[in-house]
Amino acid sequence: MKKRRRFVGLCAGLAAVMIMTTACGPVLSTSRRADAEEALQAAANLNAAERAPYEYTLAQEYLHKADELWGYSDFGASAEYAQKSIDMANAAAEKAQTNPWKNPLEEKSNVRVVGNEAQ
Repeated sequence: MKKRRRFVGLCAGLAAVMIMTTACGPVLSTSRRADAEEALQAAANLNAAERAPYEYTLAQEYLHKADELWGYSDFGASAEYAQKSIDMANAAAEKAQTNPWKNPLEEKSNVRVVGNEAQ
């Protein structure tokens, strides 16, 4: 009788652990996906599509891949791609806040470029 109780307790504990660990994947993946959408929206608000097109497009594509993997129930990989999307969206937002089209000649010397001529 003691062995049976112990076995039932062990099975119940194992079932609880399995349920808890399998539930973490979808929750983490879904949470990161929502964070990625939020980061992309913040980048879009800063006009990152024009000012940082590489980073912004890559963030969109990573989010698309995260959605695809989530649909196939590959939650671990989906969470990783969602994190990559967040990182690239943040990079796009940071780049969009700076002036990506600064004239390098103005930084190197006191030369001011007007049209095609230097003054």
